[in-house]
Amino acid sequence: MAVGVPLPAVPDQSPVEATRRRLTGKRADTVLKLGAATVEVLGEVGYSELTVPLVAAKAGLARATAYIYFSSKEHLVAEVYWRRLTTATPPANDSPEMIERVVSVLRYLALNVADEPEFAAAVTQALLSNDSDVEQLRFQISREIHRLLVAAVGSEGSSRDVGLLELVYTGAMVRAGMGHLSYGEVADQLEAAARQILA
Repeated sequence: MAVGVPLPAVPDQSPVEATRRRLTGKRADTVLKLGAATVEVLGEVGYSELTVPLVAAKAGLARATAYIYFSSKEHLVAEVYWRRLTTATPPANDSPEMIERVVSVLRYLALNVADEPEFAAAVTQALLSNDSDVEQLRFQISREIHRLLVAAVGSEGSSRDVGLLELVYTGAMVRAGMGHLSYGEVADQLEAAARQILA
């Protein structure tokens, strides 16, 4: 492929694995329960009141069990977002027009959390954390977004195009997470920016 902005290497992991350990069977189920409970608790109390013990209680687990897998509430939220991003089905990129493929991916990424405002705002805050587990997830999330954009750009674009699209996407999502724009508005602005960058 003609494009490729290298990202820091991180270990490959399945989307149902916590960043701290490889998981199978009951352990994988535990992480999935904690992830679902995280979104539920966010909807009830918001990010500022979210705690690992609250999530554990909602999942019907002991708080010590939750801390085996997650170091902080930031880690919980970041991992739920990463798992969602890597297990969802992105839009088909079969348009012959590069711009249409890129716009489709950017709209998909922007609207991924649009229906869950509390979770969306929490993702923005969590991903800015200096928690070492979150840092690892940031790399994995960046790598997945990079992969999707590289596939959309294909051989028609350049690494510069991908880098600019990633920069615009990141800034737009931070603005949405801060409440300055709705995710629908972000999707529209990302489309406009992509059309200018790739014109």
